[in-house]
Amino acid sequence: MKNSIHSTTLIFICKKKFYFTLLIPTILFIFTLSCKESSNPLAYPNNDKLTSFFEHLTDSLITNLKTPGLIAAVWAPDQKLTWVKAKGKSNVATGELMKDDMKFRMGSVTKTFTYTVLLQLVDSGKVSLEDKITKFLPAYTKWGNITIRMICNHSSGIFNYTDKSPTLAGPVKANPMRIWQPQELVDIAYPEPLYFIPGSAHHYSNTNTIIAGMIIEKITGNTFTYELKKKILEPLKLYNTTYPADNFMWGNYSHGYSWAENETPLPDVTESFNPSYAGFSGALISDIYDLKTWVQALVKGSLISSSLQTERLNAISASEISGYGLGIANLGTTNGKKIWGHSGTIFGFKTLVYYWPEKNITFILMFNNASFDPTMILVEFFDKTMKFIEGRL
Repeated sequence: MKNSIHSTTLIFICKKKFYFTLLIPTILFIFTLSCKESSNPLAYPNNDKLTSFFEHLTDSLITNLKTPGLIAAVWAPDQKLTWVKAKGKSNVATGELMKDDMKFRMGSVTKTFTYTVLLQLVDSGKVSLEDKITKFLPAYTKWGNITIRMICNHSSGIFNYTDKSPTLAGPVKANPMRIWQPQELVDIAYPEPLYFIPGSAHHYSNTNTIIAGMIIEKITGNTFTYELKKKILEPLKLYNTTYPADNFMWGNYSHGYSWAENETPLPDVTESFNPSYAGFSGALISDIYDLKTWVQALVKGSLISSSLQTERLNAISASEISGYGLGIANLGTTNGKKIWGHSGTIFGFKTLVYYWPEKNITFILMFNNASFDPTMILVEFFDKTMKFIEGRL
């Protein structure tokens, strides 16, 4: 799907279908942030303008998207600016208000964790980016020319299993609590033709990340959950981030709503499906504070070698305004600047997590409604943010 910027008006496209695909990260990004005042408004005169801009934008999204609630945050320490806002409801039935420390399902932001674990294994010499995936998964013989690098940057051409309906959608609807094994998900994609010659183009595919997780387990002899905990969650102290074993959410969390359009009241789908159908590609749960720590470590390369981080950020073109590196997306702007991170969707939730390294600014947004599909990215929002920060507005 290609993106184009037609005006400075938000455009949203709603598709009348039950979503089983995870949100393509490089084409989805909206900055909707609210804030508290800078402690030094004279030194940063544009902070108040930016505050007002995002405050009004956040309010408009609650209204126009008909989402029950959202959590939005921007951390810009060099600008003496910290904005965190929870708006709307986290639970429609009880009327409970959204809180900024609530947990949510992050969808395809999970990919950044999975690929980082795999890249750590590259650093340790247990696998090479140029190794063929059949070295570790020999049963998939027709994918014999596909490398680890290709599954990391989605240039493999492997079919996206979440696009295979009704092969996936039918069983998930019929038995939403079914526990899907990773191989079952890959086997849905295997009979399908490749999108293109491996390495010749880009096509986002959740199958790539499931394969990455399977290779992690094959190499280490441990579960993905164990490797994730030891290699990322414990070192970074991400205590509110979990890889769920079932459909339940625990503790302080937001409810998520509606795969179906125009239903009243919105169906609460928070625990209606087992997230194993998203698996290594999209099942993680977290909160904005863990994700703040995570996206900064991700973009700065804190958990892998500097040489491998350089390769990671060597993105290939994914759309007119975005690129994809080794398990990380970037969003470009009209003046060439880039933010890095990922976005995702899964039943009930949409999440966007990005970091602007040049200005040390972190942006996070979570919606608790997965019914809408905001496919038109207005890069002007990011451009305007940069202009405010740089004093050009």
